[in-house]
Amino acid sequence: MAEINDEELITKFCNVTNATQKIAIDYLAVSDGNVEQAITLYLESGGADLSALGTGNNRQETSTVIDAVDLTGNDTFDSDAELAKQLAQEDYSEIRAPIAPKRDILVRGDHDDFNNLFEDRLIPGIPRNRRTRDVYRTFAGDISPGDPSTSSREDKADRLTNLFKPPFEIMHKDSFERTRTKAREEGKWLMVDIQEITEFSCQVLNRDLWSNQTVQDVIRQHFLFLQFNADTADGRQYINFYPIESYPHIAIIDPLTGERLKVWNASMEPTEFIMNVTDFLERYSSADYSKNPLPQKSKSAKSYTDMSEEEQLRAALKESRLYNNEADQESEDETMEVESEPLEKETNIAAENSVSSTFDSIRPVERVEVVGPNATAIKFRLPDGKNIMRRFDRSDPVRYLFEFVKVSVPEAQEKPFELVYHRNNLINQVEQTVNEAELSNAVVNVVFG
Repeated sequence: MAEINDEELITKFCNVTNATQKIAIDYLAVSDGNVEQAITLYLESGGADLSALGTGNNRQETSTVIDAVDLTGNDTFDSDAELAKQLAQEDYSEIRAPIAPKRDILVRGDHDDFNNLFEDRLIPGIPRNRRTRDVYRTFAGDISPGDPSTSSREDKADRLTNLFKPPFEIMHKDSFERTRTKAREEGKWLMVDIQEITEFSCQVLNRDLWSNQTVQDVIRQHFLFLQFNADTADGRQYINFYPIESYPHIAIIDPLTGERLKVWNASMEPTEFIMNVTDFLERYSSADYSKNPLPQKSKSAKSYTDMSEEEQLRAALKESRLYNNEADQESEDETMEVESEPLEKETNIAAENSVSSTFDSIRPVERVEVVGPNATAIKFRLPDGKNIMRRFDRSDPVRYLFEFVKVSVPEAQEKPFELVYHRNNLINQVEQTVNEAELSNAVVNVVFG
């Protein structure tokens, strides 16, 4: 190749590539003085020194690469067959061998048990094996499944998995709305536990609280229990309706009205939890149309252990007289029981007919929305979670609320419904005013029968 002594080309090459003049001369010589091709060759070769490739095999490899494709873009081989033959003669001994295939067990033989456990809706959208084995192993550190040296750590992780597992024994396996409906039918409260998987305090609840046998017995007797993760569809839906300030989050929901009556945002010992739940059950009743919270029962002034001997004697005599009076009353009640049963049935039937006739007498009437200082806004919460806002005059009768729902809600025109506020059926207060029924700025639940 001819030497290049054009200072202008050399300077241009060096300005672009920041190379030395010697390298610039070599690359310009290879590209026959075409500075653009010389710069391209320099950049594609990584700035290799062509003078170092001037002898032996390196010179042969360099000439092969340069001669294989002409810098002008024209192939020097007459056909693809000649190019393939030339490439086949090159020495590729330094190329590493391909990575050998490897087979290993990702999940051991007990994966069927985990599949059965996670058929429910607890943690949808996340692979079941990964959720059980990886989430709870977060607290045991990273574990490589195929590494024999980690067998002891795997055993430890299995123990932690069992230790922090969700309380499947008491968990209801349905969605929030269907569980709420079932709780309403069974006359139980709805308890919801929302967990954030990165919060260790949430896992502590599984380990210390929900695994306690006494706690499980109390929940089975009075509640339907749900547990969702905050990042699941059910968890996000719950948070949309009931915002959460912190984790862990335990709440008691009124299945009739959907109102969140009680919230705990802290870990609790089983004894403390049972005391809190017992206090709640004493203050609230799950019976239909009970006005909550219930009036507090008056406590006796003294227990028998705190009484003097004389006070204990008086109390015993008083109870003895009450017992004798109750015994006499029992005999009278037995004779009157048969006579009172038909009367009670007639009374109940009359009350049901009265409620039904009152509801049927209310017709859908479209009235002008009230404005002014005496107006109050009332929100109607529908079963599908939607809300309707309407302003009424404080002197309007409660009957107007039923008229509005029958006009505004298509389903209410075909099905009977109830308007419930604080567990009170407003059909019994249709003649009262909004102000008398204490419905100013209230949230009224529309419940279809």
